[in-house]
Amino acid sequence: MVTTTQTVAQKGRPTLGRRGFLALAGAGGAGLLTARRALAAGGDLDWAGLRRALDGPLLRPGDTGYAQASLPFNAALGRRTPAAIAQVTGRTDIKRCVQRAAGHGIPVAARSGGHSYAGYSTPDGGLVVDVSGMKRITVKDDGTVQVGAGARLSQVYAALAARGRALPGGSCPTVGIAGLTLGGGIGVLSRPYGLTCDHLKAAHVVTGEGELLLADATHHSDLFWSLRGGGGGGGGIVTDLTFTTVAAPTVTVFSLTFPPTASAAVLSAWSQWIDAAPKALTSVCHINGSAAGARPANRVVGTFVGTPSKLPAHLNTLIAEVGATPTARTSKSYTCLGAMQHFAGGRTGREKFRAASRLLAGTLTRSRAQQIVDLMSGPAGVVLLIDSLGGEVAGLSPTDTVFVHRKAVASVQIYTSDANGGPDVLAVQDALTPVTGGGSYVNYLNAAQKNWGSAYYGKNLPRLRKVVKKYDPHGVLDFAQNVRNA
Repeated sequence: MVTTTQTVAQKGRPTLGRRGFLALAGAGGAGLLTARRALAAGGDLDWAGLRRALDGPLLRPGDTGYAQASLPFNAALGRRTPAAIAQVTGRTDIKRCVQRAAGHGIPVAARSGGHSYAGYSTPDGGLVVDVSGMKRITVKDDGTVQVGAGARLSQVYAALAARGRALPGGSCPTVGIAGLTLGGGIGVLSRPYGLTCDHLKAAHVVTGEGELLLADATHHSDLFWSLRGGGGGGGGIVTDLTFTTVAAPTVTVFSLTFPPTASAAVLSAWSQWIDAAPKALTSVCHINGSAAGARPANRVVGTFVGTPSKLPAHLNTLIAEVGATPTARTSKSYTCLGAMQHFAGGRTGREKFRAASRLLAGTLTRSRAQQIVDLMSGPAGVVLLIDSLGGEVAGLSPTDTVFVHRKAVASVQIYTSDANGGPDVLAVQDALTPVTGGGSYVNYLNAAQKNWGSAYYGKNLPRLRKVVKKYDPHGVLDFAQNVRNA
């Protein structure tokens, strides 16, 4: 499946409007050796024949446009050298890529926005099936929308807004809709409307066998189940997706900052406040790492889709529970599209970063929150972005979709803009585990993740593995963190 994901932080101070980071990639000697083996294994693939068979261009090393097209979104991953990049124009091109590459032992990966945290959508020595040209968006009179797998979030949001509709999702404008959805789709409107994958009604998929299938509640329902949270662990390449949508709401965006001395109180109070809050509220709590001996800073930002005049009372409740006066407090109402553009912040270029995640299984006592804040005193440049779940996300059971973390209070993203900060990120992840639990979000893939199969999929892992092996029995779309390898 397409394995793109969510957003990006502003340089320096991270904000809510960033989610699509590529994480620790398997570079180095072992990665180079794997790439050389893959290139050798794919040497007998008839690249010239594939080029002639495609309606879209096939870029090979040395071709005009290859150097730019082979760059992963995350500049920290360095350069990638795929054997070829097929810039497909439709379902037939995708089928031809899968069918012709099968049996040649080379990695085959779909790429939409290219935000795969671990860079799996641009494999060394592999065939990249680039669906970014497949971005047609059709909003229907019944409120559903059919979206090509290559459409970016900014394009989807704008097309829906023109018809007075909205779809909950991430905030980075360049993230691909397919990758976001396949991993679940946590976003700034998750609590009132659920995850992006909760709105998926149907999808067309080219399986690892090269067969085009319609997956929905009545056709290949097992495959349809796997598309909602399976992330990069699936058995096919999605060509287009159909979603239900909601009437576009007015969105009030808010921000609170408290003194660093109150960070533990903020984190504890926030976790309990958002867990009990009405689903109209979605929020993220930032805890910024500091130099050793300094106090980690904090920030609470979020959205409210109720009557704007009702928001201050909710914020006053949080402030009272923190027991400190905020040093900054803002709120502003937007159209839904305007709110998405606010969080996007105008960022469109590549970034460099390292990231991993945990899921916060329950609310935090003051002592537990203090443990987390103490942990963040030392790894300067690392930030925790704790995105609230609950609300409509918790309305489904953990087995209704592959996204198993339905009962979690929040997703904790561990992020740094330091390209060499991978060890710090993993150290924080390990240290968080006794406090948060061992779950992780599959859209925040990390190549060095421990126990990644159970962390991403929990009790859904065995069922998902069976589905993947059914639709891609020969592992044509295999990669290191494909669920079949968990």
